[in-house]
Amino acid sequence: MALEHVAQGQTRFFTPGVAPDPRGILLGRFCVMTFATLEGAVSWLRLYSSEAALDELLANLTITKCKTALGGREIVIMIPAVSSYLVDRAARLCRLVGGAIYTGTAKHFVKYRDDRSPYGYDAVDIGAMPAGTDFMVHGDEFAQSYVREGDLPFARLLFRLSIRKMPGGENLEDDDRGDLLLAVARGLSEGIIRYLWRNKVEAQAGLFTPSSQSAFEDAGRERGYMLIRVRSLPVRILQLFIGTPGIDVFRPAGANAAVAVGYEHPIDLASCSSVFPPDTFHVFWPNDRVDVLPGPLQLSDIADLTRVDLEMERAKDPSQHGGGPPEPIGVELKLAASMGPPRRVVATLIPLAHGPRLKRILFALPPVSLRGHRVAATDRGILIIGSENMDVIPLGQLMSELTPGLLVPLGMDVVPRVSPDVLSRALGHTGGIVTVFTTDGLPFQVPEGAFQTLERRSLAKLEVDRAETIDYAADAPAEAEVVNDSVGRFALWGFPDAPDRKQLPPGK
Repeated sequence: MALEHVAQGQTRFFTPGVAPDPRGILLGRFCVMTFATLEGAVSWLRLYSSEAALDELLANLTITKCKTALGGREIVIMIPAVSSYLVDRAARLCRLVGGAIYTGTAKHFVKYRDDRSPYGYDAVDIGAMPAGTDFMVHGDEFAQSYVREGDLPFARLLFRLSIRKMPGGENLEDDDRGDLLLAVARGLSEGIIRYLWRNKVEAQAGLFTPSSQSAFEDAGRERGYMLIRVRSLPVRILQLFIGTPGIDVFRPAGANAAVAVGYEHPIDLASCSSVFPPDTFHVFWPNDRVDVLPGPLQLSDIADLTRVDLEMERAKDPSQHGGGPPEPIGVELKLAASMGPPRRVVATLIPLAHGPRLKRILFALPPVSLRGHRVAATDRGILIIGSENMDVIPLGQLMSELTPGLLVPLGMDVVPRVSPDVLSRALGHTGGIVTVFTTDGLPFQVPEGAFQTLERRSLAKLEVDRAETIDYAADAPAEAEVVNDSVGRFALWGFPDAPDRKQLPPGK
């Protein structure tokens, strides 16, 4: 058994279920990664979630406990081979933690490409699969068969992992203190609300009772507590709360989870938010405790809960003290690097100078791409919007979507980071309008009516000549005369007195 290097442009392979992608790299429908221990598989999930969103893989991701032909046990992770770019990232991280990666479709998986073979490998002399084998992997000078012993669902693995203590994790920066959650025992809740109100901390609060209970907890103990969401909590108050019994501080990790401050889950929870049901909110405590609260969280402003009556100082008019009018507090919108996971690419803005290149690319696009994309030519560039496969047009600035019709460059956010509804009202962004932010100028808007399908716009205006018809029917004479004369024995020679009859030479 041996592997053969795949050549550029090669189309025939011995390994079943594989084919070259648009880059010429050999790919099957799936990739399998083998790890000697579960720790290696968790390390790969941890690294991948820190670089990209796991949500794009979870629909077809499986974690399986397998047995080899020699009796050894390994953990196998199977992911969909969406593109060679995605598999390149997975392969780099897999090899970093000591795993091996293969690609294939059903039963046979061949080693994925590396530096020695940039286009991949093809297995030679595959042969028959041993009886009772679920799948085989083909590597350098070996072939390994596997038998599945059981699946480990990703959600179960996620909740079985313990959060880890991070050195210096309690020292949060300003951005990290922008949104925090406090779990306050009911006996302290009223005093904490008054304290936050006196210090002018923006906060909302609500009472919750977890729906799950550990077998080691006292069944008669009150398990409910008040959950308070605080904004921009000062450092001195944060340090006070961290050291106070009965008060626990958490950082949001995605829309439906929070992790205790000073701790970190091995897997980035924000990258796998689809695992959490939308009607729940998970709170990860130290010592392997996870509370499941009803979600989304329904919180009330503490201004409506406090009982204290404070005399607030009135703001004075600067003009009364010799100063000018107060400066406006509004700030200009700017683009900054995004802090969240990467969004899906939905559009590209191509400079007008690259129009000839776009025309050449149109000849290579499949019909489904031509029909599924819309295009509008503006003085700021050629804007192409599509629902999927925008990477087939390798031109221009790739764009992602903040809210329907509101586009920003990929990997960027609009700052200050206001909600999409507030941003839409400020820009006058409504239905029927596409608003585009660029890195080199003010945002611009294009009406939806200016877009046409790429299929229709790809055809230039055709000039067609109209052909005139000619009537070859002979005109009928005014008076017709029919003559019935004898034509003689040699009728085909013509009439003797016919004016167009040629005189034949003698003897003919």
